[in-house]
Amino acid sequence: MSAKTIRDTRREEIITAARDLFSRKGFHGTSIPDIARAAGISTGLIYYIFASKEDILLACCEEVATLHLDLFQQASHLVDPLERFDFIVRELYTSLDEGSKRVIIMYRDSSTLPRETRQRILSLIKNLDNRFLELFREGQQAGVFRPDIPEPRILAANVLGLAHLWALHKTWHFEPAIDLETYISTQLDYFHAQLVNRTRDKEVLDE
Repeated sequence: MSAKTIRDTRREEIITAARDLFSRKGFHGTSIPDIARAAGISTGLIYYIFASKEDILLACCEEVATLHLDLFQQASHLVDPLERFDFIVRELYTSLDEGSKRVIIMYRDSSTLPRETRQRILSLIKNLDNRFLELFREGQQAGVFRPDIPEPRILAANVLGLAHLWALHKTWHFEPAIDLETYISTQLDYFHAQLVNRTRDKEVLDE
């Protein structure tokens, strides 16, 4: 195993331990020694990999953004823009259901970071919005999405925002009356109503 691989492994162990502690005790209630004990490594090794606790929190937020962006790569084999959109949304909502701690940390604790660091996190979120906007434009060019999508930037933001809503409120607001599958299907119906070119569907049926 190379030194780089060992460092990457330790980095992931630190992030995993910190994520669990931040979600339970909060950012300010967690110390570097707490993280070191939870990760089973020395405090010195943490400072070798991360300059500060704030950098660990930023890494937790960046991890979320990376996971989200990877979904676009995973869906790249799907030619139809609507199928690709549905795949990304379903995987996004499922991953946030399983990793709701990440969302809690991002909303609750990122406000404690310096403004410059918060802007870095915001830029990651906007990058995800932009990927959805690119997919919307591709769908429009293919005639699958309507040419007059209402407020596409708001719609792109809503995709992630409604995923976060589930992750933050599922246990006390939605469950058990509404399960994840019902939530995803309902939101997809909402997105389709804003996106799908119904005129094209009618033309196909008339042929």
